[in-house]
Amino acid sequence: MWRPYLATGTALAIALGVNALTRNGLWFFYTLIGSGLFLLLVGFVRLRWLKPPSSAVWAVGVVAALHYGGGSLSGLHQFGGPNGAYYVFPWWDNVVHVLGSAAVSVAAFVALRARLPHTSRALVATLAICLATLAGVLVELYEFAQFALLGTIDQGFYTNNMVDLYNNLLGAAAGVALYARVVDARPSAQAKTTPQPL
Repeated sequence: MWRPYLATGTALAIALGVNALTRNGLWFFYTLIGSGLFLLLVGFVRLRWLKPPSSAVWAVGVVAALHYGGGSLSGLHQFGGPNGAYYVFPWWDNVVHVLGSAAVSVAAFVALRARLPHTSRALVATLAICLATLAGVLVELYEFAQFALLGTIDQGFYTNNMVDLYNNLLGAAAGVALYARVVDARPSAQAKTTPQPL
């Protein structure tokens, strides 16, 4: 159960170490915030307030490695400029947003299915997509606040924001659709959410 959390924590620790060694203050700060949010998630799971499926946690780990690892490459002889792989590979940001939003939507779908067993899967899926998309909007607002208030590097402005939001919606819808069709449609999954007769 804890393997995906260990893998994600390892990826974040490596990114922190690389940034510390190369004195890459910008991405060290980014990774520190991401590590704090990850530890908060681990705390919620340990307290059993959240029970995200392993597939969603693995997806979060992959996204963390792509996002923080890719950006942290900027400290290694300024690989790709101040944003590392994000500058070298134009598609890098798209993959991160699609996979990240898919992971959030799957976790939201599982949590909502457990708490709303009498609600249709279609409505639960719609709510999960909305929650994942909202999370993506908050990330974009966070990026804009950093640029506007702290004078951080160029975040891509209007075009980048809109493309990111589009990819968030696409990833959320694809993640929920795939999970609901492949995993949640199994008889064992339905038995867990369907009340048994007395």
